Amino acid sequence: MPNIWNQIWSARHSEKTQSQSDTLFSKIANSFPAPIFVIDGKEDKFIWISPGASWLTGLSTDEIALIRATDYLEAKFSPKDTLLQLIKERIKQAEVSLNYDDHIKTLHMLGYWMELEPHLYVLILQDVTELREAQNELAQYSEELRQQVDALTELQESLKITNQKLAESQERLRLLAAVASYTDNAVIITDAQGRALWVNRGFERISGYTLDDVRGKIPGHLLQGPDTDKATVARIREKLRQKTPFVEEILNYSKDGRPYWIRLYITPLTNELNEITNFVAIELDITEEKARLQAMERQLEDIRQAQQYAARIFKRFLPDIQGLRSYFKEVEMWNAPMQGLGGDFYFFAPQEGQVIIALGDSTGHGAAAALISAYALTSLWRSTRNQVNDLISMYHDLMEGILLSSEQEAYTEGFELALLRYDMTTSRLEYLGAKRPLWIFRAGQLIELRGARSDVNAGSIHMQPEVQTLHLQRGDRLYLFSDGMTSQLNQEGKKFGAQRLRNFLQVNQYLSIPEQIAFLKQAIEQWRGGTPQTDDILIVGIEA
Repeated sequence: MPNIWNQIWSARHSEKTQSQSDTLFSKIANSFPAPIFVIDGKEDKFIWISPGASWLTGLSTDEIALIRATDYLEAKFSPKDTLLQLIKERIKQAEVSLNYDDHIKTLHMLGYWMELEPHLYVLILQDVTELREAQNELAQYSEELRQQVDALTELQESLKITNQKLAESQERLRLLAAVASYTDNAVIITDAQGRALWVNRGFERISGYTLDDVRGKIPGHLLQGPDTDKATVARIREKLRQKTPFVEEILNYSKDGRPYWIRLYITPLTNELNEITNFVAIELDITEEKARLQAMERQLEDIRQAQQYAARIFKRFLPDIQGLRSYFKEVEMWNAPMQGLGGDFYFFAPQEGQVIIALGDSTGHGAAAALISAYALTSLWRSTRNQVNDLISMYHDLMEGILLSSEQEAYTEGFELALLRYDMTTSRLEYLGAKRPLWIFRAGQLIELRGARSDVNAGSIHMQPEVQTLHLQRGDRLYLFSDGMTSQLNQEGKKFGAQRLRNFLQVNQYLSIPEQIAFLKQAIEQWRGGTPQTDDILIVGIEA
């Protein structure tokens, strides 16, 4: 095992100082889960411990550095004199068998001791407690069953398997140092100027370049090609200059000209003076991931374009709300679909001495809800081509289409509806509602006309809506709205609610209708506080 560590460094970095070797050794070892301790025998302190050693001791490198190494080794390891003798006699290399006391149980350890440089040692351990306990148990069973000839063969085989596992465990420990060389990801180690010192087999496999091809060269000069993003290259160069760890994605080219995408993780290595000595780069091949992402982006762009096109078409179904100014003193609307294409809709159509007004909120969001709204608008337009005698007939026309589209399926799609007919000569207002109310503020006081509890869908075929009548007075204010505003959530998960909307409209009756709607927009934005829009929003305000 120690020879492998020495060979890795001496074969790749013979021109580097021993201090640089220690830094790279520490960086590679930091990837291993095995307990590793680096000890300064002269200063009697721990220089570094691996994550596995931190897990074993419960201490970080900084915490264990405050403890005398010999005191800790003597307190935690037995036989107590084994490690102290290795330090005292300055043993360069040895295999050790130790027990470690973690206050709960005693762990059995196999390990290797190696001198990195004068007075600087590394101790690499492997926990073999379970295997040792298994071996002890089998030995005990062997003694107990020694006189049972029929079980002797099975016992011997069990002992053989246990010993084989111990041997395999020791072999795995020897091979830990080679992990960095054989990982599938590309690994590059450069000097402080970015010139390549060593690459692993993963790099050779991904890029096609060998260590001899890149040694002494800046890897980016070989790997970047015609479609490599220059802004990304400049950003990488700046981050290298800043000497801080970073992650980037970049398009590289293999030796045979094949483009491939990598996710690049670069970490600078420093010496005890905090001077950059090397850079370690790990490259993940994300070519397939990028291809999937680009395909998804193309699909999303197609969907966005289709939604924009559908939104333009859907807007043609919606009349200009300002056309109601011929019948009322003031009119204002706020229509804010979530996705540019929503399920809220409004409609009005002039009649002889009358005007028909409707507001609806279809099931769902986006294109699906917009299709339901398009049906409702088409039906309303068809019903108002001739003089409307009563709102019940219009409602039955809407319901008939819903039933035909459902046929024998148990569809629940439909829409909430507020339907008005206003006679200018008599100031008589008729209202028919399906889950959508009509609010009228007269002299600052609310008159609420509530519709049926069910919306317009195949399941409400037996619902008989009620037409309510009211004579408008000059200055009366009418409000039709979908539930998107009242269901809007804030950062605490609370709804804006009908009561809060009622209070807002009542308190701000002194404003004109356009001013009031504009102020309401600000109030909803403030209520949201950065949370996403919950539903399509539509409100129409009218003053008689």
